[in-house]
Amino acid sequence: MDRAERVAKNEILFRQVNERILQIEGDRWRVDPVDFMCECGDITCMRVVQLSLEDYERLRSEPTHFGVIPGHELPDVERVVEQQEHYFVVEKEGEALRQQAEAADPRR
Repeated sequence: MDRAERVAKNEILFRQVNERILQIEGDRWRVDPVDFMCECGDITCMRVVQLSLEDYERLRSEPTHFGVIPGHELPDVERVVEQQEHYFVVEKEGEALRQQAEAADPRR
């Protein structure tokens, strides 16, 4: 497995964790904003990013997009498509990586 595939798998894992966080936080306490995990490709990253439920839903509307802490983007496998103060939205590049992200989208 090459680096780009490992990064994509790590980001997909963090997206799955965030979907579970949304289920727990959003359903139970109706907290807004919610503390989500950075969805960067570094499996050791444990940084948290606060997103409003509206911002998170907008991020999730595109299966090839991931939310990362500024500075955690990886220009060799993704591009920044949106910059907010506390997070960036990155998009997978390359057809294989895009297909992998779409296939693993828990909302599809």
